[in-house]
Amino acid sequence: MSRKRILQGLAAASLFSFLGGGSIVIADASSASATHVVAATVSTETTTTTAPFPSTTTTAPVEATTTTTAAPAATTTTTAAPAAATTTTTATRPASSPSTARVSGPGTVQLLELPSGDADGKTREVWVYRPAVPDSVDLPVVYFLHGYPGSDLDVAGIDLDGLLDQQFAAGAAPFVVAVPNGQSGIHSDTEWADSVDGEVRLESFIVSTAIPAVEGTNRRDAAHRAIAGFSMGGYGSANLAEHHPDLFGQLVSIAGYYHIDDLSGMGAASPAWAGAYSPDRHVGALAGTRTLLIVDSQESDPLIKGEGARFAALQRSAGQNPTFVVAPGNHSWPMVAGQVPTIVAFLDAGW
Repeated sequence: MSRKRILQGLAAASLFSFLGGGSIVIADASSASATHVVAATVSTETTTTTAPFPSTTTTAPVEATTTTTAAPAATTTTTAAPAAATTTTTATRPASSPSTARVSGPGTVQLLELPSGDADGKTREVWVYRPAVPDSVDLPVVYFLHGYPGSDLDVAGIDLDGLLDQQFAAGAAPFVVAVPNGQSGIHSDTEWADSVDGEVRLESFIVSTAIPAVEGTNRRDAAHRAIAGFSMGGYGSANLAEHHPDLFGQLVSIAGYYHIDDLSGMGAASPAWAGAYSPDRHVGALAGTRTLLIVDSQESDPLIKGEGARFAALQRSAGQNPTFVVAPGNHSWPMVAGQVPTIVAFLDAGW
């Protein structure tokens, strides 16, 4: 039985309370004061449909409650793999103008409370890290999706803001990171999707609400925006990258899976939903997307074991060249923390 299925029962109580290729690289694994303010965050929204998956755009205001937090630094290490390898990417894009500003100090963390768009009318939190540089259309944004069970605050547990501070202080091109909370009391295992019954709308929340709220008037193009995720978030990030190549120019999937695992009936056994949310059926949509696939060397979950290599093979068969990384460690957030330098370097090369 997969870890995800075992943990589903353990997570039920906490989730219910929410109702109120390429190269093989092996890398080693390696706070804050808060001010609460209320901000009106606006700009345009994007409304999505799931099958087929092109998106359309409309405009609407978004209100957000913002909490700002300063972050300390942390350390990570990286070790090259003994095997000979070449690093390849999946896309060529027109030259862009990434932010060349050097950070002036630690970044800040905001907690946005945004309307979820779900049937229960609840808000949805988004953890946002902003580096200490001026915001602009050239400052990239990474949208990072957590696993199941979990929340946006999982990244605080590995001091992601401090890890990013260290990378940017060392000279990497800075970027914003936004982590939505993917929990729901309606369908607990949301799969980062829109449900068939219309009651849970995670994909729509990300593209229609989170992006406008995080980016404001400085809306990014795909060359300055990436989608990433861990475990269920790796699955979700692959889906969103395929559905919205016009929004996301890079994909980072960490210990993800690339087939349906709908434990909470998001798809209600709908063939159309299953088709739309099966990343392994739509790899051709990633032809213009730089892709980094990370797997952990100690993966034991049958849901996930071998999935990264399988998806990389599908991409290569489609003429793409994903970067493939084998990370030491198991299916855990400390493993993710150890890969931050690898992820930053990959993204840095693509901005």
